[in-house]
Amino acid sequence: MHYFNVVRELFTGRYISLVFVVMAGSISGLSGIVLLALINSFLHAANTFDEKNAFIFLGLVTLVIGTRIASSVGMVRLVQAIVRDLRLQLSRQIMAAPYSVFQKLGSARLLVNLTEDVSVISQALRRVSQICINIAWLIGGLVYMAWLSLSLLLFVIGVIALGVIIYYLNAHLAMRPLYSGREQDNVLYAHFQALTQGIKELKLHRSRAQDFLKSGLIPTIKASCQFNISAMTFFAFAAAWGGVVLYVLMGLVLYGSHNWWGVADETVVSGYILTLLYIFGPISMLIDSIPELGRAKVSLKKIEILRCKLEDEIEITGEAALQEISAQPCTIELEGICYGYHHDGSSFTLGPLSLVLNPGELVFITGGNGSGKSSLMLLLIGLYTPEQGCVILNGELVTDANRGVYRQQFSAVFSDFYLFESLLGLSGKQVDQQVQRYLKQLQLDHKVSVKEGVLSTVALSQGQRKRLALLTVLLEDRPVYVFDEWAADQDPQFKEEFYTSILADLKARGKTIVAITHDDRYFHIADRCVKLENGQILEITEHPGLRAHRSAVINNQESSA
Repeated sequence: MHYFNVVRELFTGRYISLVFVVMAGSISGLSGIVLLALINSFLHAANTFDEKNAFIFLGLVTLVIGTRIASSVGMVRLVQAIVRDLRLQLSRQIMAAPYSVFQKLGSARLLVNLTEDVSVISQALRRVSQICINIAWLIGGLVYMAWLSLSLLLFVIGVIALGVIIYYLNAHLAMRPLYSGREQDNVLYAHFQALTQGIKELKLHRSRAQDFLKSGLIPTIKASCQFNISAMTFFAFAAAWGGVVLYVLMGLVLYGSHNWWGVADETVVSGYILTLLYIFGPISMLIDSIPELGRAKVSLKKIEILRCKLEDEIEITGEAALQEISAQPCTIELEGICYGYHHDGSSFTLGPLSLVLNPGELVFITGGNGSGKSSLMLLLIGLYTPEQGCVILNGELVTDANRGVYRQQFSAVFSDFYLFESLLGLSGKQVDQQVQRYLKQLQLDHKVSVKEGVLSTVALSQGQRKRLALLTVLLEDRPVYVFDEWAADQDPQFKEEFYTSILADLKARGKTIVAITHDDRYFHIADRCVKLENGQILEITEHPGLRAHRSAVINNQESSA
């Protein structure tokens, strides 16, 4: 039961609130039993229901309702705080874990954990106050029945125990399809992502859409549905069995009280029947809670597995606290770095390769698909950790301890970039003015405006969205800029603007620029073109004009000497 560590940790520091909820619920349940005993006594009493007894009755009703409301409201506040902290904890762990771990886990699985699993746990925790109330009613009812007739109670407990055992067996059978159904949720979310993100491709190709439905989405939905039906069917039979046990028990009490136990006092018999009817609701509620608690158990296990995986990786990487980063130029050296992929029987290895990037230098990374360009970029910016070799920043070795700080040297626009609707992490009175200037330069000022760091819209074409992403990284003013096929979605005018104006401005400001590109028309403007093939550097082409410029600088230095 180690996965209940999640709940125990989240309840830490909230035990006073939990005790209040449990106590209020218990008082509500026990007060209800006292109220029931009072009603039963007046059903067979010779005296009338006078004003004094009426006040006692109203007081008990007020106590029952008031403590029940207090318990329910207290539990709602407690559960919402727990859900908030659990989601924040998982989000922080996901952000702190290495990017490669995120890729292995997959966004679909993480979304299920953050949404479905947390929601299931939340619903189960909200039952706690109700469970406390109903357990108190049940215990109080059994105590009242023991006061009426101990021998009759022993029989009642025996029958209830038999019913509980049979119910447990049915509930146990339901757990396996519950686990299988939860596993299907990961696959189902992945299909939903494909449906929403690949809708254009599906609409364009009817056979692809039909195949997606027939071989992917429909079988997964049906499997998930069938597993849940199987689990809920077992629970339904178990719940029905609980009703059968209760009604049979009342019949046995009515018959056996006179014929087996010789109970002549009608107060005892009516008290037992009233109490059984009264605790039928709590018993039904407790039974109905078991499927929900079973689903919560599965979700808790999934979240604990995720937490352990993330925690292990975070401990390995030793993620350091982020520090303030200056915009000072930097030199980066990649020495013999290697990184390998091994998935579904296929493998790819990047490296070993070495490369030095200098301040104020523009480097193009070229090569065919699968040559290793994106892997090199992720190694360069610190999202991947080299399996061999090392990365050196300004003469200092980049390690797990300072990799988080190292990443802050970079601004990047990825080919699969995400565009935030606000300029997160950027503040200051001049930001809006800078944004307006860039919007005009990128010819977006007629479509987008900015107010206090919030963009008016991001619902634009892909090329325009990329220009907004470029605007964001330009504002960051980091020492190193990385662009992954930025110009691929731009028209010729903006390609020209990007290569000859924007990159030239960054270069003049002493920024190190690395751009993955296939635009051979602009290769001549780079200081170096690094061509990759099969994970290796095939060739490095240096611009002739740059070599001539360096020679001139050396000659001038020698003449001065």
